[in-house]
Amino acid sequence: MFIELRGVEFVNKGAELMLHAIIQHLSNELDHVEFVMETSHRSPKEKLAELGIWQKAKLQKKGVELTPFYSLLPKSVLRKKNLVLDKEIHAVLDASGFAYGDKWGAKKAAERSGNFLATWKRQGKKIIFLPQAFGSFTTSDIKEQMRAIIQNSDLVFARDKQSLAFMGDLEPGSKVVKLAPDFTNLIAVETTSFSADYASKTVIIPNQKMLETDDLEINKNYLSFITETVNQLLRKGELPVFLIHESKKDGALAEEINQALKSPIPIIKEENPLIVKAIIGASKSVITSRFHGLVSALCQAKPCLSTGWSHKYLELMKDYDYEEGMCTVSLDPSYIQEKLDLILNTHKREKTEKKLHSYSQIQKERTKEMWGQVLEVLKS
Repeated sequence: MFIELRGVEFVNKGAELMLHAIIQHLSNELDHVEFVMETSHRSPKEKLAELGIWQKAKLQKKGVELTPFYSLLPKSVLRKKNLVLDKEIHAVLDASGFAYGDKWGAKKAAERSGNFLATWKRQGKKIIFLPQAFGSFTTSDIKEQMRAIIQNSDLVFARDKQSLAFMGDLEPGSKVVKLAPDFTNLIAVETTSFSADYASKTVIIPNQKMLETDDLEINKNYLSFITETVNQLLRKGELPVFLIHESKKDGALAEEINQALKSPIPIIKEENPLIVKAIIGASKSVITSRFHGLVSALCQAKPCLSTGWSHKYLELMKDYDYEEGMCTVSLDPSYIQEKLDLILNTHKREKTEKKLHSYSQIQKERTKEMWGQVLEVLKS
């Protein structure tokens, strides 16, 4: 069975973590399963080869679509080139994270999946949207694209109640749309080897998207907020470090903040997303603006704080009954001190760890239930 994976890649560590989660789980549950992806600058063929992922046969030159010529080649030649034809793919799994909504528009939804739904259905493929955030949908064209996705898919999982409501408004009563949590919570990583280096450190995960929100005050104050947070940690004798969870832009933010500090702090750049998760799990506490940095903290019962640029952050906190860990981008030193106390005070830390551990088990069971439904469709 060939399964095409869409919406995952190797630049965003959250997207790469989802890629590992899919491969790990389905490889253990399905016989003779192979995975296929399109190559791009974010998913180069060298990276696909490292994980044993086939390349989807696709060719364009100077804007001319030449992919059909691949179908003229013998299968043996295609395989030697690590290529799989679209018509050979049995199922499509979309794990985009957050790519369908007003922020990206109908054009992106069409390019990601909408333009291909009719062909996929005609070929008999199973179409599944793994847990991700959706919405909002306010224009007629994005609503049309999303209705088509719901009507043509076998399963569509929203990973939070707000996203579920956005989808439910489009197709009330749909049995295809379901609620399930982010599925990277089942990836177990070994944290003990990192304990000596990170057990006393507070990991800070910046996000350049915090400079691009719809709130101009947040955009303007984000860097100052992180700078004040780091300064307070240093004054308390804590050991903060930056952990880069995605892009060069995130790294540039950390460097810019360091320039504003009297005492610059270390910047950790780790390519392997499993090690990134292990570092989070080994740390004393986490302050994150990256969604999957927050997932990795919560599912490992790590005291944490978060800022966010969309509804998905607060909805995730609600799943763990930990809304107090959500932060506004405030420059009030007393507010920041109050929030830091949640993750630094010994009594409060222990209480938080106990609660997060309990809710983490609940969320992991929900993820297992989601995979059970996915496997039922794939095996049908």
